[in-house]
Amino acid sequence: MLFRQGKCLINSALSVFKRMIEKNVLTWTAMATGLAIHGKGNEALELLEVMEGSGTKPNAVTLTGLLSASCHSGLLEEGLYLFHLMESKFGVSPRMQHYGCIVDMLSRRGGHLKEAYEFIVRMPVEPDAVLWRSLLSACNLHGDVAVGDKVGKKLLGIQSEQSSAESTLKSEDYVALSNIYASAEREDVEMVKTRESKTKPVVVQFKLQAVSSMF
Repeated sequence: MLFRQGKCLINSALSVFKRMIEKNVLTWTAMATGLAIHGKGNEALELLEVMEGSGTKPNAVTLTGLLSASCHSGLLEEGLYLFHLMESKFGVSPRMQHYGCIVDMLSRRGGHLKEAYEFIVRMPVEPDAVLWRSLLSACNLHGDVAVGDKVGKKLLGIQSEQSSAESTLKSEDYVALSNIYASAEREDVEMVKTRESKTKPVVVQFKLQAVSSMF
């Protein structure tokens, strides 16, 4: 109920939450998630302080909500600080969704494409295609051909290691790669299209004029 209110009536949810006599990690997490959905990053981070004061430690889901709140509110420094505290202070090892929040925070929200790329390659766990895809989308958004080229090669590297049945690449990945290569007037665009035609039943139509207008 509280989580549902957090999506629709955040002020009402907060009022109900404050009146609750007993709170556990689930209710704290639901409230933090509700604040994140509404872009109330500062309020969500303040909630963490109150949560700690009550003696309740955040779990992995709580921290995902708080990182998401920082991301949607543009609180880059606060989000990075929280990420670095996860393991040392709260005993929570970062999971893929936490890394994803940071990548989105750095790249799409902050425009720090190079830093996001370095963050991914230095991860202690193997990044999945979803992370690379998120960064590739941000490269398209910000028109960063240099980083986009590197990310594209990473995605194509994942593709080459998998069979057609296991492939994690999607049609939009090939379109995004084509967009980046075409914006740099690279011949690689034809190579990308060829790879797509071999792994997808339908080749995505690509119009250079339409792509050029995006940059």
